[in-house]
Amino acid sequence: MTGKRHDTAVVFVTDNGYLGPSLLAALQLTAQGIDALTDIMIYTVGVDPALIDTLQNRAGRAISFIALPDTSYVPPDGVAFAKNHVPVTALARLVIADHLPSQYRNIVYLDGDIQIVGDIAPLVRHRVRDGWIAAGRGSAWLDPDDRLGLNPKGYFDVLAGATRQSYFNSGVLACNRDTWAIYGPKALNAFFSNGDTFIRHDQSALNAVFEQNVEPLSPAYNFHNVYAKLKCHGILAPKIIHFTGPAKPWKAAVPPWGWRFHKSYTDLMERFPELASVFKVEPYTPQPTPGLRARISTLRGARTRISQRRAFRAYVKRDFFAVR
Repeated sequence: MTGKRHDTAVVFVTDNGYLGPSLLAALQLTAQGIDALTDIMIYTVGVDPALIDTLQNRAGRAISFIALPDTSYVPPDGVAFAKNHVPVTALARLVIADHLPSQYRNIVYLDGDIQIVGDIAPLVRHRVRDGWIAAGRGSAWLDPDDRLGLNPKGYFDVLAGATRQSYFNSGVLACNRDTWAIYGPKALNAFFSNGDTFIRHDQSALNAVFEQNVEPLSPAYNFHNVYAKLKCHGILAPKIIHFTGPAKPWKAAVPPWGWRFHKSYTDLMERFPELASVFKVEPYTPQPTPGLRARISTLRGARTRISQRRAFRAYVKRDFFAVR
């Protein structure tokens, strides 16, 4: 640590695969001066110490890189971990309270697959009540009839009181440190006991243990892909764009943004060529014109999308967000 002075930490936890995107998001925070309000910390898992030292020297004092030696989050033999684009290290955030220096009383956790596109100072300044978590809704509330097929039948029945309306996405979170010290390990133990049904990993576990004790963030702070595909950015300007799902902007065009965010990653690689050993940005390739079947499918879903956009518009007009 290098002369840190705040009581709030913005925390990333990353392995090699998300090291580059996490660094980019952290640099975007410093570009808007958020380091004047909070300390920015990137905890790394399995990253070469020499690479960490290089990035630390090049990124500057506003960002701290810290190796996380803790492996208690790794599922024991016999515990299921649903295979998708999410790595096991996603669970590492649940043990982070044990490793933060004692001065930090408030935590803002950010996934690496985001970009900061607006002012997040209100989120950093917010103080979450004891025993609660601040988070933005997932996509399930827009899909009450499961038309999108994002969650298997019965998924919400195993989450100990979480509902489609209260269910939150775990990519952007805020919590006080004492609460996280209790609920992080509690969520980890819940996952170890329910790995086969907690198919969204840490997200499932956190929803289960916090139940409905959630201070709602405006969707602007976790503007994930479902909102993007519905073109809800015409209704509400995002502050944090979250590239949920396997299609990441450093790999391919992410609807509806296309290649808009791709250049940020190519610029990052030019600035930090050392990242090439662990992170690859796919070259830009023009997108093919959608075929007839894809166009027909788009037309068939138009009515559902219109209904979902109306629901989103009504939701963001409600004056009940903990942070706007």
